[in-house]
Amino acid sequence: MSDSNITKQALANALKALMLKKTLNKISVGDIVNECKLTRQTFYYHFKDKYDLMNWIYYTETARFMDSYHTIENWTDGLVELCYYMQENKSFFSNALKTVGQNSFPEYLQNYIHDITLSVVDKMKGDKEIDSKEWAFIVDFCSIAFVGSIVRWSKNGMLEDPKDYITQMKKLVDGSMLQKLYAPDLQ
Repeated sequence: MSDSNITKQALANALKALMLKKTLNKISVGDIVNECKLTRQTFYYHFKDKYDLMNWIYYTETARFMDSYHTIENWTDGLVELCYYMQENKSFFSNALKTVGQNSFPEYLQNYIHDITLSVVDKMKGDKEIDSKEWAFIVDFCSIAFVGSIVRWSKNGMLEDPKDYITQMKKLVDGSMLQKLYAPDLQ
């Protein structure tokens, strides 16, 4: 691991340790650098602000769960693995899901699910022509629904096995998309 990544990881670990005790909006850059005994200058050399650090954590820790799941058969398997990882890091991700707005975990997750869902739609439709505006709505709706379910699951203590509810969501989404593709005039 390069020196830069070691420093970034130290800052990330400090933020994660602080988020075991309080939410992101109550944590300052000063708190982060004090926790890992680095300087503010070091922090700002690597990150613009604490939200940039959070995005780095999201990307480095969660992308690996979803990157290889772009097939029609297993497009939600990465979400299931991500939720298991969230259970293992419950305090951090519970606090991360409470942070709203730009650069928040829900926004990151929604964008990621949106891209995966769009990829699945492209594979499902094949050469079939579809109304892009209508499909954009469907893909947005699906990504919002998945994130909403994950947030609800988190607020309820992350007790439920994520495989159960994500499998149910996948059935609904896959069925709705297939119906729309192959019977678009049914209402």
